Amino acid sequence: MLETLLGGRWPIDELFVADTLPPQTLEQALTAARVQGISVIHSTADRMQQLCGHEDHQGLLARMQSYPFQSVPGATEIRQRIQDADRNGTLCPLFVCLDRLQDPHNFGAILRSCDAVQAAGVIVGSSQQAAVTPHVARASSGAVNHLDIMQTGSLLQTVMEFRSAGCTAVAATEKASQNLWSSSLNRPTLLVIGTEATGIAPELLKLCDLHVSIPMLGQVGSLNAAVAAGILLFECRRQSLSSAPGSAKD
Repeated sequence: MLETLLGGRWPIDELFVADTLPPQTLEQALTAARVQGISVIHSTADRMQQLCGHEDHQGLLARMQSYPFQSVPGATEIRQRIQDADRNGTLCPLFVCLDRLQDPHNFGAILRSCDAVQAAGVIVGSSQQAAVTPHVARASSGAVNHLDIMQTGSLLQTVMEFRSAGCTAVAATEKASQNLWSSSLNRPTLLVIGTEATGIAPELLKLCDLHVSIPMLGQVGSLNAAVAAGILLFECRRQSLSSAPGSAKD
């Protein structure tokens, strides 16, 4: 909660502060609340537990507004980002498109991986998609406060826009004949990940330039969506890092 407050991205209506907070944390919270004009309510730890229904509130609770999605960039802006990365020798843009992801924990875990690989943005649809909630924020370990999470009314239109700007649309599907390890992913990429139940929608799958699957050596034929996303994201970034000396973090 403190990270969300300090980040200042997700609007807060009211902040509940427990009387057991350490002085330094209390000072940070009150200062951030004052700067952002947030109403502060001092409370006991017992009252905080009643409000949230569990004990791991860590002394801070907030009444949040809806998560403020950002706008999806147009082809001109995407093309400019690609050109800037190429000119500056920085990591090539890696965007992620989530098609109707339903499970909040999976959603949050994927966002956490996206932050870890410095994804340029995450795009979600406006329907049949898990919302960004406090549960998702916790599962993301605070990544919702750092990532550019965008919402679109048409994933189809968005994929076409990214392709026209020079991004390769890569579909993650266990039905693909092409192996992830033998795929060339060292380019500006829009990685498309489908819903847990049925995968990527057929019409969206047809739009993708490349279909890749993760090699499975055991008896189970597929992976959890968040686990699969993590493998795919790090393979994309591994390939881009191998050709961008000095861009990796220690």
